[in-house]
Amino acid sequence: MTKIVVLGGGYGGLRAIEKLVDIADVELTLIDRNRFHYMQTEVYGYIAGTKDIDEITIDLESWCRGFSRPVRFLNAPVTGLDTRSKVVRLAESEISYDLLIVATGSRTRFPSGIEGLRSYSFGVKRLDRAFGFRHRFEELVERKLEGDERDVHIVVAGAGLSGVEVAAEMAYMLRRYRKSIGRRGERIAISLLDACDTILPGLHPSLIESSRRRLRDLGVDILTRAFIERVEERQIHLRGREPIPYTYMIFTGGIVANSDFVPDTFARNGTGQLAVTPKLTLEGDRDVFAIGDVADLRDPKGTPLPPTAQIAEKSAEYVARSIGRRVSGKETEKPFKARMDGFFIALGGRYGAAELFGFRFRGGSAYYLKRLVTLIYFLGIHLRANAGYRIRR
Repeated sequence: MTKIVVLGGGYGGLRAIEKLVDIADVELTLIDRNRFHYMQTEVYGYIAGTKDIDEITIDLESWCRGFSRPVRFLNAPVTGLDTRSKVVRLAESEISYDLLIVATGSRTRFPSGIEGLRSYSFGVKRLDRAFGFRHRFEELVERKLEGDERDVHIVVAGAGLSGVEVAAEMAYMLRRYRKSIGRRGERIAISLLDACDTILPGLHPSLIESSRRRLRDLGVDILTRAFIERVEERQIHLRGREPIPYTYMIFTGGIVANSDFVPDTFARNGTGQLAVTPKLTLEGDRDVFAIGDVADLRDPKGTPLPPTAQIAEKSAEYVARSIGRRVSGKETEKPFKARMDGFFIALGGRYGAAELFGFRFRGGSAYYLKRLVTLIYFLGIHLRANAGYRIRR
């Protein structure tokens, strides 16, 4: 019996378990510091209040019990890894493995050189930080309903996919709330800023332009080439510009991999992502794989792949196939090859933009297609969790 341990219950970790469970003679364990799977791709709706917590989280223990064969779940933080002894150290115990999949994802990167950034802003990679801002957002609307006339300025720092989606959804919801809060809604401003020359850097110009137009239609003020020097309780100081007053700030300006528990003998890139071989094992240890955001994944040309749920799932499927072949005594899988098939951008309400297999489109069709993809994913894990919950009872 081959003992396989998967660290991390994100998109990659769950997809790995789903594929590994079909392999005979393996013992599966999933470990996560949280008791729930967090659908980070839908956080924009949660922050703006269009989605509830049950639409972005799934209980991992129930999900693991929903399979036709045992999948063990351990709710514990990983504190260390001994690859020589093949042991994962947890807060109060340890577990041995034959094969290990590191799928611990990433967290918001608050650059240490920007004073006050971590203290005065909210990230979106962790549910508790997203919940914190949602609470502030709901308080803001409630105060406006009660007649609060004060100016409010919400700043979203980081104009990548997450930042754009959060700014667009909040702006759309505020436009809807104006039917309830009247002219007081005009005293709520949203700004989206980034150090790059444009929003959504790296995407096709037509998608950038359509997203920019939509944001402006929603009343979002866009500031590019905006370099944050420091953040104070009520002001953001930018290089070469006047300070920006703000009420609340969300930071989506980058990620750092959750790889602190991995020994320093294994190479990492500048954001902490683990260096992997073309077969997604750690360099120097063929029994430890890394997938998703925690790994420095690249396409066949050596270009870094974006840290998305799609790439996490593709790398998980590849590793599961490789393990299946190894366990059955077959030749190992060919080197990992993957590329983005496409992506969706939620731009507030029933409007979106998308690129799929080279085709670009926007509007309601992009929104509804994104909803369909999300619904299929959610229903799959939700039905399994429901089955596991009934078994547990």
